[in-house]
Amino acid sequence: METNQNAQELVYRFKYLKDQRDMFVGQLDLLNASLGNIMNTKNTLENLKTVEENEEILVPIGGLANVKARIKDPQKIILYINQDTAIEKDLDSSMEFLDKIITQHNEQINFLRTQIQNLDVNLQSMSQQFQRNMPTQ
Repeated sequence: METNQNAQELVYRFKYLKDQRDMFVGQLDLLNASLGNIMNTKNTLENLKTVEENEEILVPIGGLANVKARIKDPQKIILYINQDTAIEKDLDSSMEFLDKIITQHNEQINFLRTQIQNLDVNLQSMSQQFQRNMPTQ
């Protein structure tokens, strides 16, 4: 009876760790997508360094659509720091701001990767324990 209870506890622990791993993988996917967007933003700002006032550029408006627009002041950047708040910064300050966010994202990505690796090791160990405890036929 006790062996059956131990096996059941092992199954519950395995499922819990697997769910936790899946959650971390989901968070990692979101962070990677966000980092990609931030890197695109940074590249766009980098390209703005060569844009002159009143120069025509293409501005994405969502999906696959762009519009032609003229740049009024390429040195003033409006950055959204959260969903409801935007601030105006110069181009160099905007780049520094994005660099800090990129650093934070990379730290979070490294943390999640480490957590996932640790969970993988635990899950592998538990899987081997399952195999050892399986009755042979």
